Amino acid sequence: MTPQHTHRDGHLHDLRGIGRSDFDAACDALTRHVAGHYGVVVDVADVPAPFKGDLDGSRIVVGRGNDAEERLFLVAHLFGHTVQWNTCDRSRRLGMTMPVNPSAAMLDALAAYEREACRYSQTALHESGVTAFDQWLADYSACDLAFLRHLYLTGKRRDFRAFWSDGQPLIEPLAIPPFSLHRWRRRTQAIVL
Repeated sequence: MTPQHTHRDGHLHDLRGIGRSDFDAACDALTRHVAGHYGVVVDVADVPAPFKGDLDGSRIVVGRGNDAEERLFLVAHLFGHTVQWNTCDRSRRLGMTMPVNPSAAMLDALAAYEREACRYSQTALHESGVTAFDQWLADYSACDLAFLRHLYLTGKRRDFRAFWSDGQPLIEPLAIPPFSLHRWRRRTQAIVL
């Protein structure tokens, strides 16, 4: 069965023939790659609601309740943030904040931070042999950014899929710089929405 998303207007669309088993296979390939090539451990564990996952700079945790599509995005995206946290102090500090009523400048900085993580995500997917998900990653990433922007501005959560829009510009991969893993925070509280 092809995964479907519900648009704001209630109509369903498919993901260009990408099925659940494709998401599972892509996530497995990516997980093996980031562990084998970069040493980043990816675990599936309980994560308190409403959070979806967590990271600490050396380990990614994906919540048990996520479906195959969410797991792939979380592993890819949190790997992108792992790269940032281990290569840029400013990015790490920004990633550890939970903005409340952010200024326009802070929103711009957060958007740039999220987009850069997506570019590293795209690279890691390609490195792991996952090349058929470029449009999906662009659409999912844009949805994620719109969701976060709304949450930061209003403090309110809306249905994630309400922000979905097909055909977003493709993400330009960004070369992953050399980095050493560091555990930058204690895992006492999930931070990934």
